[in-house]
Amino acid sequence: MSAVIKPLLLAAAAGLTLFLAGAAAQQEGPKPPVGRITGKTLISVDELKWTPLPGLEGCEQAKVVGDPAKEAHRVFFKFPAGMKSPPHSHSAGDRGVILSGTLGLAVEGAPVKKLPPGSFFSIAAGVPHVTSVEGDEPCVFYIEREGAFDVKPAEAAPARK
Repeated sequence: MSAVIKPLLLAAAAGLTLFLAGAAAQQEGPKPPVGRITGKTLISVDELKWTPLPGLEGCEQAKVVGDPAKEAHRVFFKFPAGMKSPPHSHSAGDRGVILSGTLGLAVEGAPVKKLPPGSFFSIAAGVPHVTSVEGDEPCVFYIEREGAFDVKPAEAAPARK
């Protein structure tokens, strides 16, 4: 083999190796940001696993995605008729949709806003509010929360700017 052909073959082999490594990396791609939807999740209503919501008598939750104790998550809540929370806030914002019953939200000292089935709400982190179930029916609603679940009494809630 000539002195010119051997280095050309080595360079071509090295180039091919780099090309294949780059192609493999592109197929793998970057990891999606936290909270981004990937893959699929299909859960029918009869597959929801309802468990007691710690600290709220008679309230239940059915976790869908994520661990509420540690991270952003999606969850169904079922609150009994007559339930009313004390004024509080959360460290992470959330948004939700009412599925049955009527949820009451009194936000930042405003009068209660009654939200019947099909209603939407969004509350930013640190916003004080009171949650209640209005009427004689339990309320079921779905929430997407931006971080771990916590409850801060209104006295400890940070002041809004």
